Amino acid sequence: MIRRYFILILLVSWAMVIFFFSSQTYEEQSISPFLTQFNTPYWYDKLSGISFMYGGVEVSAQTAGVNGFLEFFLRKGAHLFIFFVFGFLTLGVWRSFVKNPVFSFSGALFFVLLYASADELHQKLTGGRTPLWQDVILDTFGGLLGIFFSFLLYRWRMRQWI
Repeated sequence: MIRRYFILILLVSWAMVIFFFSSQTYEEQSISPFLTQFNTPYWYDKLSGISFMYGGVEVSAQTAGVNGFLEFFLRKGAHLFIFFVFGFLTLGVWRSFVKNPVFSFSGALFFVLLYASADELHQKLTGGRTPLWQDVILDTFGGLLGIFFSFLLYRWRMRQWI
C-alpha cells in the first residue's frame, strides 16, 4: 500500500522536474559556452561529414558549429533519459493500480505520449522555446524504453522469488 503511493509521488515529482525544465528558455539551459572548447579544426573535420534534418532545420557542424552540434545530441539524449525515467515510473504506477498487464502497459504508454505532447505544448507557451512533434516522438520512445526496462526488471524480480 505504501509502495503504491510512494511510486506515485515519485512520478508526480519527476513530472514536476520535466515541467521545470520546459519552463526554462533555451538560453537558460544552454551548455554551448562549455562546449566551445570543442570548436577546434580537429573536431570540425571529424564531424564535417555528418548532416541531417531535424524539425525542418539542418543539423550539422557547418550550420551550428561544433559546440551547437554536440549540444543538439546532448539535449536529445536528455530527452531520452528524462522520459525513460518517466516511462519507468509510469508503468510502476499503472502496475500498482491496474493488475492487467496489457492495460498497465498500454495505459502507461498512452500516458507517456500524453505527457510528452503536453510538454511540447507547454514549450510553445514558453518564450524562446520551439515545440517539435519530433520531440514528442523522441520523448515517447524514451518512455517506451523505460516501460520495457521496468517490465523486464519486474519479470526478473518475479523469477528471483520463485
